[in-house]
Amino acid sequence: MMVLLVLLPWVMFMVFCPSCGEKLPDDANFCSKCGVRTRHGVEAGVSVPAEEWREALAKMRQEMEKAFQTAAREIQKAFKTARENVRETRSREFVVCKSCGEKTTANAVYCASCGKKLE
Repeated sequence: MMVLLVLLPWVMFMVFCPSCGEKLPDDANFCSKCGVRTRHGVEAGVSVPAEEWREALAKMRQEMEKAFQTAAREIQKAFKTARENVRETRSREFVVCKSCGEKTTANAVYCASCGKKLE
């Protein structure tokens, strides 16, 4: 029991990496195993190396370009399908010519039977 009480204060002040759990020196700014900035590094205002930021931003840009390209293709497909559906629906709808009573497709401008302009 005596040993436990002696070790307990030491265990409470041990520093571990917030990302990988590696045991670190109290004054470590970065984890020596995974490179993540420690709490001490954050509190000390130590900045993350600029090269890592550049690499992260470049990767993010590439991923965003892929996502936008995929979204653009999907939007084009959706518009094409919508146009086809509208054309198909219009071709199935009919209007009645007021002059001769003949049924004509809804997208027609003139009656196919009497040639008068449809309203």
